[in-house]
Amino acid sequence: MKMSAFLLATAVMAACPWQAKAAEPVFGVQGALAFPVNDLTNVANLGLQAGGHGRWDFGGGHGLMARGDVTVFGSKDGASTTSFGVGADYTWHPDRNRRGVYLLGGVSLMSYSISGHGNSDSRTALGLDLGVGYDLDRHVGIQARYTTHNTDHVTLAALNLGVTYSF
Repeated sequence: MKMSAFLLATAVMAACPWQAKAAEPVFGVQGALAFPVNDLTNVANLGLQAGGHGRWDFGGGHGLMARGDVTVFGSKDGASTTSFGVGADYTWHPDRNRRGVYLLGGVSLMSYSISGHGNSDSRTALGLDLGVGYDLDRHVGIQARYTTHNTDHVTLAALNLGVTYSF
């Protein structure tokens, strides 16, 4: 999984010859509901995610969104779970403008902390992100992003449904 995530990130960057003409970055914040998926459902309930991002528009509908976020999941069976992550997602707007529908794919590094019943565990993994979004205008957008991270034969994944705001 780590090698495939690295190869995906390398392929995305190599396929971006337009990087040199990127517009100035636009910064913003995001918030989301985080629905645990796969093995994460064993230790977490619905969570809240908050973070910040930087967006670069390369023209022609291509872009990059770098982000950092923190998620606090609801407790489950006495276990408390939080995550901190950083990621980089390639974005593509089919209309070639940074408005309307866009697809995203990228990589993220997530660190999960799980504690409860006198025990504590921390897991960090490189993973993949896939999603779709809709930019209502230059400032407000909505996004559905699926993130998955495999560590020690455990799949920690979440479906994040959120809102983005760019300054």
